[in-house]
Amino acid sequence: MFERLKNNRIIILLLFMLVFVAVHTILKGSYLPTTDTKDIWFYSGLGAMLFSLLFIEPYYTSPKNVLTNSFPLFLVFLAIYENYNNKFVWWVIFIYVCVMIVLAVICIVLSEFGKDKSEQNNFNLISNCIKEIIVKFGQGKVLYSAVFFSTLLIYYGRDSDDHKYALTMFVFWFFVLAINPKTLNTTFGISSGKKDIDVIGEIFAIQSNAIYLAKVFRDKNNIEKFETIKFKNSQGVCYKGFIFDIYELNNQRWIKIWAAEAKDLECNDFNLIYKEQFGDLEENINSFVGVVSENSNILKIKFEYSKKDRDLEEGDLIKTNIGKKTIFYQVVNAITQSAILETKNRSGFIEAEAMQLGDFNQDTLNFDKIGWVPDMYSPLFTAKEVAEEKDFEYPEYKLGVVPKTDIPVVLNLHDAISHHIALIGVTGSGKSFLAREIIRELLQDTKVICVDFNNEFIHDFGDISNIVTDDNIKVIQENINSLILEGEKYSNQQDKSKMVAWSKVIKDKFGESIKNFLTSKDKNICSFELPDLVNTTAILEYTKYFFKEIFEIAKSEEIKQRILIVIEEAHTIIPEWNFTGSNDKTSQSVINAISQIALQGRKYNIGFMVIGQRTANISKTILTQCNTMVCFQAFDDTNFNFLGNYIGKDMAMTLPAMKKYHAIVAGKALKSDLPLIVDVARNYTNRQISDK
Repeated sequence: MFERLKNNRIIILLLFMLVFVAVHTILKGSYLPTTDTKDIWFYSGLGAMLFSLLFIEPYYTSPKNVLTNSFPLFLVFLAIYENYNNKFVWWVIFIYVCVMIVLAVICIVLSEFGKDKSEQNNFNLISNCIKEIIVKFGQGKVLYSAVFFSTLLIYYGRDSDDHKYALTMFVFWFFVLAINPKTLNTTFGISSGKKDIDVIGEIFAIQSNAIYLAKVFRDKNNIEKFETIKFKNSQGVCYKGFIFDIYELNNQRWIKIWAAEAKDLECNDFNLIYKEQFGDLEENINSFVGVVSENSNILKIKFEYSKKDRDLEEGDLIKTNIGKKTIFYQVVNAITQSAILETKNRSGFIEAEAMQLGDFNQDTLNFDKIGWVPDMYSPLFTAKEVAEEKDFEYPEYKLGVVPKTDIPVVLNLHDAISHHIALIGVTGSGKSFLAREIIRELLQDTKVICVDFNNEFIHDFGDISNIVTDDNIKVIQENINSLILEGEKYSNQQDKSKMVAWSKVIKDKFGESIKNFLTSKDKNICSFELPDLVNTTAILEYTKYFFKEIFEIAKSEEIKQRILIVIEEAHTIIPEWNFTGSNDKTSQSVINAISQIALQGRKYNIGFMVIGQRTANISKTILTQCNTMVCFQAFDDTNFNFLGNYIGKDMAMTLPAMKKYHAIVAGKALKSDLPLIVDVARNYTNRQISDK
């Protein structure tokens, strides 16, 4: 209580007035000064200096205050010119006051010109430079001290009594200037000492059901973010919470508070905030990430980021409440922002964005979309333990989890195959590791053919071998070479009957090899490898005949078997037309043969897994038929534009920052109606895994 009274502005003003009256009575024999002109100017200067220091200086922020202090002095000094004994001193003070007025006006005008411009604009640079000068030399204590000293030196000190009086007034002036206005207050505390120590401020406004704005008392400088507090609102309800933001405005410190009702808590004064330790708030503090900010919408919210450990990442799950429902969002972006607190004063903060997933359904392990937006300033928290443990039976496959949570992201592998699946991402992002794991799952009831001209899968599947036997390869090679040589002749010179016969042999040999694999009881995976053929045309013909024959077998439904064709390094096998590197009709016929499977294979139980690095150089005819998309890290604009149609533009823009073994998944096979960022890492992915 004594500390607060000691720093009270009104108490200090009364004390100085009492001291002045006592000194004046002792030295001059009267309680109050005379009405002489010199006494009026002298005591007016002293009083104005004291009043300015106690009640104006703490809130001094603008050149407008310099103008307010200087202009009355300008008028006063004009009025007393004839009665002022020392004209030289008068001119010095008058010019000084005029300079302050002119500079203040220039500063205000320049500030108006630079209002909507950057800090580096010439108007603002000059304005700020002038402002620093006039704020320093145009303060009330400086201006009124000039009046006080000039009058003291000119009108007093002529005899021994005046010497004593002048010295006493000088000491009085020194003690006035010793006041530090920033430590003063205007409150009168009458409560216990413990309350004075613990109270830090008072509630100023309610921003939402759980968010409060408060101003900090000026003598409380030991406030830190995420300290716990308590207070009692105007209705007498007690709350406990923590501070999550601190900023300065108009020389006043402000704090933002998250608080929840505490029924068993005892509080004293209304709206006063007390520091108090609450261990049970630790979980709330650690999981708090910020509050919903303006320009949020139903699909995407923006929020002002304020987290204790600063460890929020892209893909993390956060939650808030809309009514009685808990709604989940996934973080997709963050940018730095600057809030204008007052003219030329800004506060930097991070504004993040999160896409709505919805209300989590434990039964379906899906998110139900919510058609509304949370209230402004709604608090947001990280979400971790959400889902109940559950075992998944094939063809359900746990692809991974939502990052830093236990929410499983599940694919139906049968849907993934029947409607085709694509895995896109840069080298080393995790796509080939995931492809191998999915293939191992599918081997339970699916025949897998790996089209892998770089022999990547041989290292991971020990029993893998070429689907075409060596004997058949030799026969196929001979017939393809003969077919090509005959085809190079003029049309009227070609032996059409031989060409038909050679073509039939090629189809029969491919058909024999494919049927042997599909009917095999002990072999569910094989590769399609290219033999040493004479030229590029022979290679393309070989590939074309293989895909045409496998599609014909599937169409005949002679063998009812689910088939997956895995195309690794897809740009080498199914390139976009402008990446083929050849105008030969044969190259396009290969893509057409594969495209036919992509377009119609769903009806005949045959599907694709397309694995590639860039969508730009993979056939769009085939890629657009992939109804399940798993997108790992990517950098080029073509990926963003193409994948944005599947996963949304906001999600696509997160791909460059995607961590290894993190991906965005969307589509038919996903057990979610919305795209999700998923962590596909396993305990064993820390081992050295070759991934292209």
